[in-house]
Amino acid sequence: MDKIYPPGPVILLVDDNPQNLQVLGKLLQEEKYKIEFAVNGESTLEWLKNKRFDLILLDLNMPGMNGFEVCKRIRSDKEMYEVPIIFLSAESERESILKGFEVGAQDYVTKPFDSRELLARVKTQLDLKSKTEKLEKINDWLGKKIDNWLKVSLGKPGGTESTDLNAKLIEFDKNQSYVLKDIYLELSTSVKEIEKLIGKSNDPKTKSQYKEIAKRIADALVKLEQM
Repeated sequence: MDKIYPPGPVILLVDDNPQNLQVLGKLLQEEKYKIEFAVNGESTLEWLKNKRFDLILLDLNMPGMNGFEVCKRIRSDKEMYEVPIIFLSAESERESILKGFEVGAQDYVTKPFDSRELLARVKTQLDLKSKTEKLEKINDWLGKKIDNWLKVSLGKPGGTESTDLNAKLIEFDKNQSYVLKDIYLELSTSVKEIEKLIGKSNDPKTKSQYKEIAKRIADALVKLEQM
């Protein structure tokens, strides 16, 4: 069965607590995001078999299959593994947070959460996913172009194919660098937003969490600069 690909970002909220789903749903709908709900791990996996989501907000402690197991199942399935996952959990112990990243989540938010913080993290993941998908499409399109250029060049007089191919490869690198620069700017903006939140927070624990997020994004920026 083909997956349904609805227009615009769609977020799947997974939590066994109806009140939590209501609060999260209202918050995200106010930001014009489309949302769907799941109340356990099994229904989450069923949703993902039939519909494409741009982000999953995943509760950790649920009856039956917990969030860690759901995340591992998603990451092990090539049909579902690409969707970004943000854990939402009352568990703030470092071991739990580290395990969340180890099983494949992109982020981990502790409850109770600050709505501005959550929305900033959601926006960061959605923007990054969008830019990555654009880069993949450009790479695929340019790869096909290069194949065509090679076929055409092989039919030209000796020496001209090398010049033609070099020019096309330069164009390929140029287009790719534009997209990487765009991703870099998006992440830089996210770091600045989190730095502002750090300055507004009076809770040492919250400040520490913001700084850890900013460090992870900063590390990603360094890697992008090296590409």
